Amino acid sequence: AVVSTQSTGALKEQLKMAAGGWDFSLFLTEQGFLYSAGSSENGQLGNNDAGQYIDGRKTLFTAQATPIRIHSFFAQDPRTKTKVRLPNVSIRHISAGQHHSAALSTMDHLFTWGFNGHGRLGHKTTEDELIPMRVNFFRHNDPNQCVRMAKCSYGGCFAVNNIGTVYCWGQNQIPRLECPYPIPMEDLYGWDIHDFAPGRHHHVIVADKSSISMGKVTKGELGMGPNVKSSSQLDKMKTVEGIPMLKCAVGIGHTLLLADDSTTDAKAKIEGLDVNYD
Repeated sequence: AVVSTQSTGALKEQLKMAAGGWDFSLFLTEQGFLYSAGSSENGQLGNNDAGQYIDGRKTLFTAQATPIRIHSFFAQDPRTKTKVRLPNVSIRHISAGQHHSAALSTMDHLFTWGFNGHGRLGHKTTEDELIPMRVNFFRHNDPNQCVRMAKCSYGGCFAVNNIGTVYCWGQNQIPRLECPYPIPMEDLYGWDIHDFAPGRHHHVIVADKSSISMGKVTKGELGMGPNVKSSSQLDKMKTVEGIPMLKCAVGIGHTLLLADDSTTDAKAKIEGLDVNYD
C-alpha cells in the first residue's frame, strides 16, 4: 500500500501502518515518516494548528483532506520548561485514541499530542498539545526506562518499558484511573508482554502463553465464558490458555487474537478449540 502525500498524488511512499481515531488518521511510512489527516480540532494532527476559525458567531474547525507530514518532534527542558525541537526523529510505531495521538521513535522515545483531558498525554498537565511532545517520565537517557510499545486507549494511554513494566495514565474505566502521568500496573509485574489492546470498556493482553482480559462484558468480549459479566481484575482466558498469541485487538463488544501455530503443541491446542460457524 502507498500513502499519497500530495493532493495531486505525485509523491507517494510505501505505507508501513495506519491508525484511526474518532475523526482523524495517522499514517507511518517504511521510511519512518509520519503523516496525519482529518480533523485538527484538538491538535491531534500534530501540525501546531487546531484549525480554529470564526464564521459569524460560530467557532468552526478546518479538516485536512490529504495527509500532511509531521516534521517536528519536541521535548520539554526540565530546567527551563521550554520546548526544544529534537533532530532526526524517525518513527517506528503509531497509535490513535479518540482525539489524541502517540508515536514511538526508533530510539524508543514516546511522543504524545492532541486532546489532553484528564491528562491522557502523560505530561503531568491537562492542556492540549498541538505538537508531538516526548513523555519525559520515561527517561530517554536510560535504555531500560525507554518504551518498547505504547498504545492509546479511548481516554488514556498504556505503555511497556524495556524491562517489561506496564504503565497506564489518563482516564480509564478499567482499571479505575484518572492520572496525568504514568503509573505502573502492578498486577502485570513479571509477565513477558507480547502485545496489548486497550479499549474503552475492556482491555486484552497477550503475555507468555496466556491471554488476559479485564473490563465490562456486553457480548462476551472478555473470552471468559457466558457466565462472566465483568471483571475488575486481570484474569486468564481459560479456553485459549497455553496457546501463544502474537497479536490482539479490541473493538466495541469484541476481541481478536492472532495465534502462533508454528509448533506442534500449539497446532493441537488450536485444533481442539470449538468452532462457531454462525
